[in-house]
Amino acid sequence: MNALAPLLASLYLAAADPNAASSLLDKGEQLFRSGDTAGALAAFTEAAAADPRDARPHYLKGVTLEKKGDAAGAAAEYKRAVALQPQMAEARNNLGALLLARGDAAGAAAELAAAVKAKPDYAEAQYNLGVARDAEGRPADAVAAYKQAVRLKPTDAAYRLNLGAALRKTGDLPGATAALKEATRRAPRDPLGWADLGMLLSDQKSYDEAAAALDKATKLKPDFALAWNRLGRVSLRRGKVPEAVAAQEKARKLEPENAGIAADLCRALFEAKQAGRAAGACRAAVELDPKSPLAHYELMKVLVAKGECPAARGELAKFKGLPGVKPEAQRQAEAIAASCGKK
Repeated sequence: MNALAPLLASLYLAAADPNAASSLLDKGEQLFRSGDTAGALAAFTEAAAADPRDARPHYLKGVTLEKKGDAAGAAAEYKRAVALQPQMAEARNNLGALLLARGDAAGAAAELAAAVKAKPDYAEAQYNLGVARDAEGRPADAVAAYKQAVRLKPTDAAYRLNLGAALRKTGDLPGATAALKEATRRAPRDPLGWADLGMLLSDQKSYDEAAAALDKATKLKPDFALAWNRLGRVSLRRGKVPEAVAAQEKARKLEPENAGIAADLCRALFEAKQAGRAAGACRAAVELDPKSPLAHYELMKVLVAKGECPAARGELAKFKGLPGVKPEAQRQAEAIAASCGKK
């Protein structure tokens, strides 16, 4: 067998035609750019046959298959490219992104870590590695990757948005705020940046600034239900009850199946002393999500205000029976229910 190996190698080398492979790659790339994905795939397949040692045809086949929507086929080609050329960072990056979309955060992180090791200045791979680390539940590692991505490509606002979100998870609220403010400065027309900034400012009780940011988000994207919902919450914090009701009504109209929004609308209507409408919103929230502590709690408050004490006690029992309800919240709810009928 040892004597046969050199002979097989020489036959393999004779069969390979790198010049033909390069010509076919050029042809395939031209076809790909013109939108002829079928022609491009045929050219890349021929190129792979012309030079089986070349990883490039497999990488380009993967890119083409991704464009056609064949994620499984693309992943298989990226794996072939990596097997031939382990240092091909682009193939590892694309494979990592596909694994991440499939829900394999650990597998994605392994490929993406290899990509940035092979090519440390690859901003997209650094960013994708941050997403994978985030999905793994490793926000500190995600922050490190996002910071590298921002350093390599400081003009990309999306990188800063994710950095801000990861910093928030680690508890670095000033760092997160700085990242999100810079993101909105660089991409002032992106409603997501303003919404994220508004929610972060609300966490820090900077309600006026939060309201201004969330207002920008809703103006840029009038159908942004989450932004309207958060604006309604902030408006209540600011004592702007009519504005809170209006914002929550818009959010509810945009996402009628969202139990959390229905419960927030109930709370706003309750603060506006519209107990009848509040009860309707709360009952809708409970129907949408019977396991929502917020929905049962808010409905109990409304029933107490209406003097419907047996029904209020029923909601209290349901609230206390839900998993995850803290003892302090239970005591607060009991005190509210106990006040029913005593005014």
